[in-house]
Amino acid sequence: MNGHFTTEAIVLNSMDYGESDRIVTLYTLGFGKVRGIAKGAKRSRKRFVNKLEPFSYIKLLFFQKHGRGLVMIEQAETIRGFHGLLVDMERLALGSYCLELLNEMTMEGQKNQRAFELFLKFLIMLDGGADPKTIVMLFEMQILSILGYQPCLNMCVACKDVSTSGNKMFFSSTRSGILCIDCKGDERSLIPVSPGALKFLLLAARTDIYKAGRIAIGGWAAEECSRVLGDFLRYQMGKELKSKQFLEKISFKYQSSNIK
Repeated sequence: MNGHFTTEAIVLNSMDYGESDRIVTLYTLGFGKVRGIAKGAKRSRKRFVNKLEPFSYIKLLFFQKHGRGLVMIEQAETIRGFHGLLVDMERLALGSYCLELLNEMTMEGQKNQRAFELFLKFLIMLDGGADPKTIVMLFEMQILSILGYQPCLNMCVACKDVSTSGNKMFFSSTRSGILCIDCKGDERSLIPVSPGALKFLLLAARTDIYKAGRIAIGGWAAEECSRVLGDFLRYQMGKELKSKQFLEKISFKYQSSNIK
């Protein structure tokens, strides 16, 4: 399909190409993930300056030619910038992690309006000062649900027992859900998870990110949720994200500073 198209987009990644061009990966409202080339982007201040950086929320005009992988990015107009992320190392690291997560879990050309709207809400809340770790967990759970990967957390995936309240359960990434003590067997990769952590994850999957301030999670439960989601996402993608590794270094640095 040839033609010019206009859509809202959020920049996921941008890198220099040659002397004056840039290769840009965007998540768009109308076309899903799109990769394009912006000719002369490093020279054209009027058309592209500060508009093709990661986190930029823009109105995009591009030309698509049938059979060609990269679209031609012809114009970008800033709708909103998320400047609060650039002055807070933790928020920037968490935002970069979710940028990479969305990039890795989606394929080009598959429109998903719900995924776009979720990601935009996430950036607005992260930039606006909401508790960063809470909204990241909401984003992780909800993007898994939207893309069809949500694990089963309300019953044992083996025996289908729903009486999980008050009982210690075990999460299995390979089986995409929880196992009760009778069904866990001798699988070594299981992660113990408490009823409180399971309740929070289920709540995170259905709570509008704009209402994230209405839910709270204790430190111990947050650690359990983080282990579960981290292991499950790593299993689904087959690797650890680079931004996740950086985020862990930042968290360790903050923890070490607090100890001192």
